Amino acid sequence: MGHRESGDVVVGMGVQAEDPLLLLITHCREMKQQEARLRIATLLLLLGCAALVVFNCADFTHRRAAMAVVSSPAPSIQNPLNPAARLSTPSPLRIDLRSIYELEGPVKKIIQWDPVFGGEGGAYDNVSRAIVIPATGQYFVYMRFMLCPCDPKPDKTPEAFVVMLQSSMKGYDEVQNLTYIREDHGCQDKSVYMGQLFELQKGDQLRVFLEAGYELIRKSSFGAFLT
Repeated sequence: MGHRESGDVVVGMGVQAEDPLLLLITHCREMKQQEARLRIATLLLLLGCAALVVFNCADFTHRRAAMAVVSSPAPSIQNPLNPAARLSTPSPLRIDLRSIYELEGPVKKIIQWDPVFGGEGGAYDNVSRAIVIPATGQYFVYMRFMLCPCDPKPDKTPEAFVVMLQSSMKGYDEVQNLTYIREDHGCQDKSVYMGQLFELQKGDQLRVFLEAGYELIRKSSFGAFLT
């Protein structure tokens, strides 16, 4: 009897000694599992935050682009069939003229011209015989004359050729000489050219005043364009 009791006691003590170890092992496994789950949850949270940041950045970029499109002024569309629309935005001046021969010489010594191109829309005023500046700006103005041989006479000095570029405002009598050409013509063909840049105002009228030598002109041209 005493032997079995001592055996029962030994067996009982062995089970009691193994229980804390099993509990510790089980607890460690549970902690590792919890740590693994915590790591997975943390990783998922970081991935979610990264996705949210990317989505917000893309949405902000899209909204900013949409606001830029809305805030930018739409280009004005003009009806090409509407004359008022064409007049509101005049095209830059580009005009070239050729002289018209007058048997009695130019009226008031102002040379008359015929547009080669660019004379439409009031760019050339046939009454005042002038190029009309449509807008304030810098314009390159040129004159070219082809002079023919003279008929020399022993007792007469060959006639000089003198021409002036003049500017005036419509409705005003004041005339300003911008530049001039003087050529003491000999007895051979000669080409005379003048080109210069001028700061002109809207409404200025440019004309060519011939002081002397009209009969020497074989052909000539006169023009201007906005630079």
